[in-house]
Amino acid sequence: MKQRPVPRPALFVLALGLAAAPLAATPWQVDRERSVFAVLTHRAGIGSRLAHDHLVVARAPSAQLDFDPARPEAVRFSARANVVALDVDPPAERAALSQRLIELGALAAALPEVDPGDREKVRKAMLGRDQMAPESFPEVGAELLALAPRGGGDGDGARVAPGWSARVRLTVRGRAVERVIPVRWEVRAGELAAEALGEFRFTEFGIEPYSTMLGAIRNDDRFHLYVVLVARPDGAGGAAAGGAAAGTAPAAAD
Repeated sequence: MKQRPVPRPALFVLALGLAAAPLAATPWQVDRERSVFAVLTHRAGIGSRLAHDHLVVARAPSAQLDFDPARPEAVRFSARANVVALDVDPPAERAALSQRLIELGALAAALPEVDPGDREKVRKAMLGRDQMAPESFPEVGAELLALAPRGGGDGDGARVAPGWSARVRLTVRGRAVERVIPVRWEVRAGELAAEALGEFRFTEFGIEPYSTMLGAIRNDDRFHLYVVLVARPDGAGGAAAGGAAAGTAPAAAD
């Protein structure tokens, strides 16, 4: 099914749950057909030309959004993803998101399609006891601890927030890492469009980056969290939260 482009988006954060705010926001529905929740890993080592950057997409994440464009500090957004539901290198998403990830500086070149056999090998390694260990840590999640404006404005019938700061706590394998990430969002014609690209490191979560051939081929320690979030007020139509699919690469933010 052809997906229409996400409106001019804003930097946002994947899998965030915000701390309680003094004024409650209203429920919004996340559009699962146009939202994306993904992680991009990076190849490294002297044999890296024989390997791939990998795109891992969360399928059927649990998400809840309470939001008021007039009072964004009161927003609440939470999401959790089941580790065994992570999809490694799905062809549709690799093709659809490559250009946008290049524009954002997360990639140097487009993501080629990965052989099904290689995809299965990467998935098996990802679910290993020394990697994601889903038998002990079945979910990943995060929360936003604070949201503060760095500027804002209105224009052309839209409420646009060109500069906010968010303190995020991301939890993987039971370890929580906090980081401040720039946030931008936009509401146009009653629809929220947001985008996030945040950088983390595997070792921050107690994960040694995967390697083989005595380290000649390995994953870099850093990885990127990439999110496109599209939502509308509850009862305004659209798909309910609870899934993710490849979205059309959104237009570049200012």
